[in-house]
Amino acid sequence: MAGKIRRPPGKKSKGPDVEPLIRLQGLSKTYDGGPVAVEALKEINLEIYEGGYVAIMGPSGSGKSTLMHILGCLDVPTYGEYFLKGQEISRYDSDQLARVRNREVGFVFQQYNLLPRLTAAQNVELPLLYSSVPIDRRKEIVAEMLAKVGLVDRGHHRPNELSGGESQRIAIARGLANDPAILLADEPTGNLDTKTEEEIMALLDELNEQGRTVIVVTHDDTVAKHARRTLHLLDGRIV
Repeated sequence: MAGKIRRPPGKKSKGPDVEPLIRLQGLSKTYDGGPVAVEALKEINLEIYEGGYVAIMGPSGSGKSTLMHILGCLDVPTYGEYFLKGQEISRYDSDQLARVRNREVGFVFQQYNLLPRLTAAQNVELPLLYSSVPIDRRKEIVAEMLAKVGLVDRGHHRPNELSGGESQRIAIARGLANDPAILLADEPTGNLDTKTEEEIMALLDELNEQGRTVIVVTHDDTVAKHARRTLHLLDGRIV
């Protein structure tokens, strides 16, 4: 499976009666922190349907990180609207965004962001703790997630005892724990060798084939080729 680029068929019809999972309308983001305002995003219009596999590419300063933060409910636009599952969340406050983020978005980061004092299993369990899932159910879900990423036998190890590929698999398992609508991966193979990169991308391919909506932010053409749709950002606009 490693290295195989798959483009599974879309899971949902895109007919007029089907609501996009994600819909952005005229979305713009301006930062006013310095002497000159910076327009990071300019009038972004975008629809992503359930089961999509999208790569977001662009040079440094193109706005892709800002777009990722808004899609992941880590930030809000200055103007425009963001609809997630038909709900307009653009003006949610920080507490409302946190609830949506924990329920609907799973994150996978280049640096893994595993807590070093916790075991792999405990790292996977964290989103379930925040969601107040009962302990018995938490243990079941953790076991399911570790099995999904092929690391049942590594659950008791701490991050410093894991390889880079194993750490990223644990990060993916953690991102999936709450069964989110979106798996959002930011440069998920940036710290990995070529063989391990292929294994991680094959895992993301498989998750998408099973119906998961996957959005990958990357500068790597090899990674982007796994997606079925690529968005190129330049100076805050989709080009």
